[in-house]
Amino acid sequence: MLAAGLTACENDNVAANADLIAGKKAFAEKCGSCHALERVGTTGATGPNLDDVFRQSLKDGFGRDTIHGVVRGQIIHPAKVPKDSPAYMPPGLVTGKLVNDVASYVASVAARPGEDKGKLATAGGGPQVPEDAPPGLKLFVAGKDDAQACGSCHALDAAKTQATTGPNLDILKGMSAEEIVQAIVDPSAELTPGFNDVMPKDYGEAFTDTELQELAEYLAEQAGG
Repeated sequence: MLAAGLTACENDNVAANADLIAGKKAFAEKCGSCHALERVGTTGATGPNLDDVFRQSLKDGFGRDTIHGVVRGQIIHPAKVPKDSPAYMPPGLVTGKLVNDVASYVASVAARPGEDKGKLATAGGGPQVPEDAPPGLKLFVAGKDDAQACGSCHALDAAKTQATTGPNLDILKGMSAEEIVQAIVDPSAELTPGFNDVMPKDYGEAFTDTELQELAEYLAEQAGG
């Protein structure tokens, strides 16, 4: 459990020696596909929601320095669970100084109301999609309602996404839109070696047939390009 082992701490200055902009960007790229954090706008549901998991601890009087230590420890020493477990977190997602940057950013903003200000407000927000972008690109990057954006878990060069929870979708080059639709609605049918069966199974319900076709056509046109 992510919040296990908390000890009370009064010091709230967890970011004195950290680059919060770098921490937010790294979180969005490396962690947001699995973890929700409101300040970043990530909605990953494979791992715990980091606002929710620390909210009660903060109410109980635990300091943000303590949260910093818990997050840092989880990054360096993820829980030892089988790779095929939904709770599996790869080691080494971030290394070096970025470990402290990410832990400091999360500790600074978890369960804290409001929005980031200044340069921090625009850091780590992911790819920007123009209003006139193709519908398939919008679905890929932004998702729809409660349907998680594909780009939060998958890299695709054309969409400028870099997530690594799922396979890089440039491998779809040469597949037809119909084949890609089938892979979206039944992701467990054929897994890419080295990746777990954690992709949501409800895209066939969350997206209309037209939206699925638009998304698949976008991927078929752009993969490997």
